[in-house]
Amino acid sequence: MHKRMKPLLAFALSVFMSVSTMTNMYTVRADDEITQEEPIVEETQTEEETKEEQVPTIEEQTPTEEEEVPVEKEEPVVEEEQLGDSNMMEYFLVDNPVLSSEETENFVFSLNNAEGYSDFRLTIQKEDGTTFDLESTEQVDNLVKFSRVFNAEEKGQYSVTTLHYVYNGQAYYLNFSDLEMDVKFGVDQEYDGYDATLPDLTEDSISSEGIIEVTDVNKAEEEIVNGVASQPATMSVDEFSRHATGGMTICLDPGHGGSDSGATAFGAKESDLTLKIAQYCKEELAKYDVNVVMTRTTDTRLSEEAAMDLKNRVEVAKKAGASYFISIHINSAANSAAKGAEVYYPNISGNKNLSSNGQNLAKAIQKQLTALGLYDRGIKIRNYTDGTTSSNPNSSDQDYYGVIRYAKQANITGLIVEHCFISNKEEFDKYLGSNAKLQQLGIADAKGIVSALGLQTKNADIDGLAAENRNVLADGTYTISTLLNSNYVLDVKDGSTSNGANIQLYEANDTAAQQFKVSHDSQGYVTFTNVKSGRVLDLNGAVVKDAGNIQQYTSNGTRAQKWIVKRDGDGYIIISALNSNYVLDLYGAVINNYRNIQLYSYNGTNAQRWNITKYDSKEKRINDLAIQNKNIIADGVYEIRSAKNSNYTLDVNSASSKNGANIQLYLRNGTQAQAFRVTHDSQGFVTFTNVNSGKILDLDGAITKNGRNIHQYASNGTRAQKWIVQKSGSGYAIVSAIDTSYVLDLRNGTVSSGSNIQIYKSNNTAAQQWVFNKYVSDRERCDSYASQNKGLMSDGVYYIKNKNVNYALDVANGSLYGGTNVQLYSLNRTNAQKWKITHDSKGYVMFQNVGSGMYLTAGGNVDSANVYQQKQSNEYNQKWVITFDNNQNLHIISALNSTIVLDVKNGNICNGSNIQLYTSNNSNAQKWVFEYINTNVSDELTHIMGTSQTTVDQMVRYYNANASGYDTFKAKYNGKYDGCLSKGGASTINQFAQIFYEEATVEGVRAEVAFTQCMKETGFLKYGGDVLPNQYNFAGLGATGAVNGARFSNVRMGIRAQIQHLKAYASLDGLTNQCVDPRFNLVKRGSAQYVEWLGIKENPNGYGWATSKSYGHDIVNMVNVLLKK
Repeated sequence: MHKRMKPLLAFALSVFMSVSTMTNMYTVRADDEITQEEPIVEETQTEEETKEEQVPTIEEQTPTEEEEVPVEKEEPVVEEEQLGDSNMMEYFLVDNPVLSSEETENFVFSLNNAEGYSDFRLTIQKEDGTTFDLESTEQVDNLVKFSRVFNAEEKGQYSVTTLHYVYNGQAYYLNFSDLEMDVKFGVDQEYDGYDATLPDLTEDSISSEGIIEVTDVNKAEEEIVNGVASQPATMSVDEFSRHATGGMTICLDPGHGGSDSGATAFGAKESDLTLKIAQYCKEELAKYDVNVVMTRTTDTRLSEEAAMDLKNRVEVAKKAGASYFISIHINSAANSAAKGAEVYYPNISGNKNLSSNGQNLAKAIQKQLTALGLYDRGIKIRNYTDGTTSSNPNSSDQDYYGVIRYAKQANITGLIVEHCFISNKEEFDKYLGSNAKLQQLGIADAKGIVSALGLQTKNADIDGLAAENRNVLADGTYTISTLLNSNYVLDVKDGSTSNGANIQLYEANDTAAQQFKVSHDSQGYVTFTNVKSGRVLDLNGAVVKDAGNIQQYTSNGTRAQKWIVKRDGDGYIIISALNSNYVLDLYGAVINNYRNIQLYSYNGTNAQRWNITKYDSKEKRINDLAIQNKNIIADGVYEIRSAKNSNYTLDVNSASSKNGANIQLYLRNGTQAQAFRVTHDSQGFVTFTNVNSGKILDLDGAITKNGRNIHQYASNGTRAQKWIVQKSGSGYAIVSAIDTSYVLDLRNGTVSSGSNIQIYKSNNTAAQQWVFNKYVSDRERCDSYASQNKGLMSDGVYYIKNKNVNYALDVANGSLYGGTNVQLYSLNRTNAQKWKITHDSKGYVMFQNVGSGMYLTAGGNVDSANVYQQKQSNEYNQKWVITFDNNQNLHIISALNSTIVLDVKNGNICNGSNIQLYTSNNSNAQKWVFEYINTNVSDELTHIMGTSQTTVDQMVRYYNANASGYDTFKAKYNGKYDGCLSKGGASTINQFAQIFYEEATVEGVRAEVAFTQCMKETGFLKYGGDVLPNQYNFAGLGATGAVNGARFSNVRMGIRAQIQHLKAYASLDGLTNQCVDPRFNLVKRGSAQYVEWLGIKENPNGYGWATSKSYGHDIVNMVNVLLKK
């Protein structure tokens, strides 16, 4: 830099910083009124035009040589701060070169790039050498502001010496003196060198109060030398505020006013008309996101001196931080034919951006005005020197009109809008003759402004959200419950009707204080009006903040009372119309009465989600709930188990069938006292009928209150016996049809047999949740087990041994008689320990003892029921299921009860231990091993002695199937003996069979064996051999071919003799009745205990009843046929 340039640069910078107002630089120009109509030559002036005195520029000096400034090496810096880079700063400004005490001084500088910079601080030195540091007070984007109030004791001259800052963690400093910047200001006095009359050094650039131009400190010399800064980056403190708030401000200037009425015609004053147009324009702009100020709102003038009046108008815009100044006028001309609208905007001199902005705005406003039918006079600039107008903004001259010129000096885009001609009667009548016509002009101006500046309607985003969600909720009356618990709703505290009454959460009580009318406005916003008070939901103070209180208040149409209802998750959120980030919230997400409702920033929790339910009468709500849930559970029979422990279920105490019997929780036992039949009525209500008692689940006394008891009662059709089954958590809630806020509840949540069942307010705990399991009767369960396990064990003959295989199931004493006990006994492999297994069609197993022919029989279906042998009955007490347990041990389950199994009493594995039934407990006393003997069951022998397996009816059917004409005999007898059986005491086959059954039972002989032997020996009572019918000898006793055999006195005696003879062969026991068998003592006692051995040829002992081959086997075959009848 040339050495002669340095003082000049310092001087120029000092000059920039010393400029206080534009009045020091320019004289006042004429008012902004347009005086010339185009193309008409005449023009009328409404104010005196005054040209400002031109200020000459300083002659530029051209350096003749450059002087290199040597750079000295600095010693290593010990301090933490390092010398910074001046390229970081774009410009720096001082707001007030001279300020009075108690006023605020502001400093602003701009960063080229704000990223990484922080901790800004200025060092300021007073003329006495004392210094202090001033930290930044605000930063917006790349702008940094410092502010300080100076008091009277601080009078003096000050210099800003150093800027300190931190960049990416490293501290730096810049000395303004190194940048050849002498930044000074004074408090209650001017500083040395201050000159308020200094001219503007940079023609066409802008300097005004509070502005210092430093577009690039490294190029300052070049800018000063060249005398003009190219597109200078200037910033006033007002502009800083405008930038910081992010809003836009427009200043509307109604032309003239007060003593200056402007043009007049047809009884109207321009000043009145422009004020109304401006007011209508402002009213329309109020709908948009823009701040609007006016230079006047009444018929006043800011100054009686014309030039000062214009400056003061622009000052209003400046102080408001306005970006645009729009001066509203009505044109006038001597030629009454002059017509149309025109708009004036700035030329490019001094600031191309302002001109460009003004041109765009002028076009938009003119378009709207001509759309009303006004003649298009165009948009234009007007030059100061010769007053010429042009549609081309390129000009080096100053602007003609003072308000445009002064606005440009304040870095504000200024326009003059001439709407039409007051002097033109046609235009006056069409555009100015009424308030409605003036309103259309004001609206046209506003539309142009909106279009040019791209303004959005106020709250455009949130308005859009309201419109988008306007159909989410229909108008109507609602209750608003929290999604955390639908039994708690929004409520006006104490049912108050006063303004300011608090909105709280409270348990639903069906009062009008908990009902809200929903209504929508034209934009889609919702208002909630309390039905009782008629007041609306209101945000206290209209202050949007976390924990802002919600109250009721008289409707005032403000946004504090407007809301947006939007679906969110499983419910709704209620959004404030003031800020879409804030919603209605339950304080602390805690459910209890009196809990406060507040505004809070959205966080997506259920504390901010609501059920909004159309209000209906209590009865209708209950009925609707029943209908809504009628398909939740199907009709059928169920166990109703606790969700807390599925091993426990609802149970009627002691399986009672009485009215009032208590309903309790009890360990599952599969009984019908724990089975409930679910049925729905036509409305969808559920009735629970206990299967065992036939009684209904009933709310005691039909009273809904916490702890009220549940019992069973005869059906009466009341709501005390009706319920609604509703999904709840992991199970179902059983809701009272009297009051849906009460549900079936396990008292104290205690899971144990005997715990009481009651109703209680719904609280969504597991104590109120139930699981419905389809009830399977024990018969169905046993049938299922039998079917599932029918292939587990094949038919055949087995030893059934305990897990200790040295012991087996055994018929005590090898008895052949029914009722004989079954025991455990050491394995001896006798027939008393052999059991023939057969399966029925369902898969059940029957165990027939080979020795006795009797069947394993259960004496009951409870613990300790005895097990014995009995003749076949085909009842379930003789049916069993063989199944594996979880460890592959065989269990034998009784078909009477799926939970009880064959068990060795007390687990005593020893001879004579009783066999019983007992609840399955997985002990060794209940584990069995089956040892296969053979599968040819037919090879087993048939006992003569034992309990009869047949019935009298079976014997009658057997006889009738093989013969006819009872008590008539073969033709060879020529009817000689017909009727002899009747004479002998058996007039029918039924009587005859009954006598056989009775006599056989007395002696312990199986009736089916004796009866079929009689049929074999007599040819089904037709005779024809050696024995005659009237001998009453039914088995050929004593007949040898030459002798007819024994004779008996009647039918009974003949049958008794036969049975006693069979007992002689089959048993060693004595006779019960007196012996009538003449050959009883001739028999080798016990030599033929099996029917098959009655034939001598088949008897291993060489004894027997008859000599014919297969005699005994023939009888067995006949027995098998009989037993199937």
